[in-house]
Amino acid sequence: MGAAVFSPAWAQEPRLATLPQQKMCADQARKFFDDLVDLKSSKTLIDPLLASYVDHYDAKANICYVAIIRNDPDDHRQKMTYSTVVFDAFEGTSYADYTQLSDKISAGIEVKPPLCSVKPRGRSEIICKSEDEFDGLIERYFGLVVR
Repeated sequence: MGAAVFSPAWAQEPRLATLPQQKMCADQARKFFDDLVDLKSSKTLIDPLLASYVDHYDAKANICYVAIIRNDPDDHRQKMTYSTVVFDAFEGTSYADYTQLSDKISAGIEVKPPLCSVKPRGRSEIICKSEDEFDGLIERYFGLVVR
């Protein structure tokens, strides 16, 4: 009679966030966003009417991720900037950045190549080439869906 090999199925399953963990992350992500758009501060970094955020608590890594999404028109300079940056909502560490610049020209809008990088924890930085690639990478590594 051979020895039985026991491999519990639950050992391979990712841990799921509890409701209190999800709420804690949502509360911290809101605070992180609110601190960036603090209208009372003279150092306001983001116009709240041109920005939004999404959050995700990764129970396995014990990290609350927040993605800040911005559209910044600069009518004076005839430019537009669209960006998404992924942070740890507690530590402020940046993990991913996508920036798309465009210039308004007489015949329409000239869109420049994006600046795009993702730095998953414990892995080398990934330089991406498109918004779709960036979106796929931040969903894969950080559980964030921004569009």
